[in-house]
Amino acid sequence: MFFLIQFIILLVLFAAQTTFLQNFTIAGVTPDLILIFVVYCGINLRGSQGIGMGFAVGFMQDCLSGGLLGVNTLSKSLIARFLSALKDKIMVDELLSIFLFIVTASLLDGVIYYLVLITLLKGEVPGSFLFSSLPIYAIYNGCVGPILFYILDLNRKWVLRKFSNPYLRQS
Repeated sequence: MFFLIQFIILLVLFAAQTTFLQNFTIAGVTPDLILIFVVYCGINLRGSQGIGMGFAVGFMQDCLSGGLLGVNTLSKSLIARFLSALKDKIMVDELLSIFLFIVTASLLDGVIYYLVLITLLKGEVPGSFLFSSLPIYAIYNGCVGPILFYILDLNRKWVLRKFSNPYLRQS
């Protein structure tokens, strides 16, 4: 049931990302709700579930974007793997740590996208992308991220309370 509700939330985030979120552009950059969702899953899901969710979300984003298939799958999977490895070593309950994790994930996402464009596609990407747009993108995601984290956390607590089985061990 948890994954069904996560899928519904993901559909809402995709819809918001592609429709009205374009109205909240700062310096040509919009926040990436899908990336923030992957960061949340990488931190809060057990074992390889976060990595699997990152792969699935990246693949869905690749399929819906119409661009190069695999760029988002690669970046979201790597980000989820990176966060899955770090979540046991660093507490991610405070506002500052959530902000830093999302900023780091955003920078990693942008660098992966940039490297794929210039190496595999031999595309021309202006150097200003790395030095002006990417920091704004990372900080914008970092500011929006804690709000989305709070909403996703409320949802997770509600699902666990509503659909938990007292005879099964919760971990």
